[in-house]
Amino acid sequence: MSKYSDSEEFIQFSAGSNHSSNKTEDYTITKHAIGSVVKVLSGNDADNRGVGDILATIMTDQGRLKKVALSPMSPHMFTIPLPNEKIHCVKDSKTGMWYYTGIASDRGMVNHLLNATNVVYGGDGTTPYSGEYFISMPDAARSLDLYEGDVVVQGRFGHSLRFTGSNPVLKTPWQSSTDSASPLTVLRNGYLPEENFDTDSAGIWLTSDQYLTVPLASDLPQELRSTKDKFGGGQIILFSDRVMIGSRTADIILSSKKTIALCTQEWAHDVDTVLDTVYETLEQVQKLAAEVKAIAQASAQQTFPVPALGSTLISVQSPNFLSSFQKAINVETTLGQLKTNLDALKQK
Repeated sequence: MSKYSDSEEFIQFSAGSNHSSNKTEDYTITKHAIGSVVKVLSGNDADNRGVGDILATIMTDQGRLKKVALSPMSPHMFTIPLPNEKIHCVKDSKTGMWYYTGIASDRGMVNHLLNATNVVYGGDGTTPYSGEYFISMPDAARSLDLYEGDVVVQGRFGHSLRFTGSNPVLKTPWQSSTDSASPLTVLRNGYLPEENFDTDSAGIWLTSDQYLTVPLASDLPQELRSTKDKFGGGQIILFSDRVMIGSRTADIILSSKKTIALCTQEWAHDVDTVLDTVYETLEQVQKLAAEVKAIAQASAQQTFPVPALGSTLISVQSPNFLSSFQKAINVETTLGQLKTNLDALKQK
């Protein structure tokens, strides 16, 4: 007997509906079988939606094929099997209901496995049935190349989520900058058996300290180029044909300890440099406006001698100088307000 099973204080429990007052419990026998999927049962024939129930054939102990309906064992995470795929089946001996726990793998195939023991065919009688509307492309995608210790979630069309780690023994696109077994998470849409920035449609990479060569289409500012592929710290890398970020009701916040780089084919810059340059430009133009104002004011008041009259007169251009003086005041005021607005943005 174990440390606890012979204790009088150990709580009595039941297995299913079988319960006895003594310490010897009776358990029902759970039946397992490998089945071949015949059909996916839709909840609504008009739009092919369902809850994961299927029809499959199972071989009985007497060697006869029996068609049974099965539901997914877990309501939260499961894969809908397709016709002509092999599944693991479990029978609830209390209710007689059958459940499937998963699809039997077949040589790295992920789209349509076609590994059933009892094959069902489509309307032409020669093509294996793949479902009412599912498009079978067995060779379009295959399993990721897997390494010891990997944990993966894979879809049928080339999407995958890999939980892996760096390993100095393995030749992977990701290598730890410290040659340690640091974690790496990759979510991607792509068909190749290994994640690839160049060929994947879209990907999100969560790194720890890995070096990754990211094929950016434009250069980074000079101070960031040395760490583009060899950062050595944690990163979140989003890479696709286009990246769109939207906010429905509130803000988009980008906060950086250092700078925020904005790079295109024409420009490679960071936010600090741009705003510092704008501020310096405002200061220089403001100084120029002050000089124009002073010159215009002096010119408007300047007089010239008129020998024929024996006196002096103000220049006929004085109204223009006065107009330039007023314009310079307006520009100077506007530039001062812009500098104040920029000052409010600057981190103190």
